[in-house]
Amino acid sequence: MALLVLHQRAARRRARAAALAEVLALLHDRGPTAPAGGPLADRGGVLWVELPERHLGEAVARLPRLGYCTAADLVEAAPAPARARGGGRDPGWRLVRLHTEDPAGHREQAPDRREFLVDAGDGRVRPVRGYRGDGRALGRRGLPVCDARLLVNLVAPAGPGLLVDPFAGVGGVALAAAAAGWTAVTADRDPALRHGLGHLGAGHLVADARRLPLRPGSVDAVATEPPYDPSVGPLAGQALEEVARLLRPGGAAAWLCAAWQADGLRAAAAGLGLTTALDTPVDRKGTPVVALAWRKPA
Repeated sequence: MALLVLHQRAARRRARAAALAEVLALLHDRGPTAPAGGPLADRGGVLWVELPERHLGEAVARLPRLGYCTAADLVEAAPAPARARGGGRDPGWRLVRLHTEDPAGHREQAPDRREFLVDAGDGRVRPVRGYRGDGRALGRRGLPVCDARLLVNLVAPAGPGLLVDPFAGVGGVALAAAAAGWTAVTADRDPALRHGLGHLGAGHLVADARRLPLRPGSVDAVATEPPYDPSVGPLAGQALEEVARLLRPGGAAAWLCAAWQADGLRAAAAGLGLTTALDTPVDRKGTPVVALAWRKPA
């Protein structure tokens, strides 16, 4: 077996459960397991995953798609026998770096750096660099890259196939999904976003997330972040009902929601017969958020 040590992103260090669930879902078909401990446990901000050595190459190829971890090491036996070092003993192992995130490349994918096509309202479409909405409570958009990747990776066991984001905003999920091999379809009720979103995915719908013009059972996965503002009321739970209609048996859904929305989503999921795969808090720069993931029974 190969043992990997993964290093969490500093800004998501408190979201260890989400980070571990993401890695296990991303590598789901390569036999991963999660040991309770391992090297560097005294430092914090690390997690461990084991998988058969024959799958190591494929696993390494997927690691750049991670959102909540930025580096990964392979634990190897040390070439020299254990010996005294500074009053202690050589642990008998060494870490070999397999992956390190390119911080500049990650930064360039951020919504405040990307160019997005916006309807100017006078028949013209103009590119706007760093577009993140119109500033209103329901017009703020821009999911961080690491969160978009998390959502897409959490639904990896259901794909790749057709993935829908019903609250697409400026398309962060669509970009992460396309990079992972999904056919990404976006939806948003704001028509001003139709050009930008249409340019990013395989298709775009100007539609209400509670009433999407798609056939029942036609979607493999849904990954999304609903609006957090309290004025939307029970919108998230109502949208989840639509998601359950669209998902095929065995399909998956992953949501980042405001903490105040979580209870309503839990109740809705239970009533719809969805199986919970993840339910954990995420501290996103002081904003209390919950990561939720479900599977539709086969």
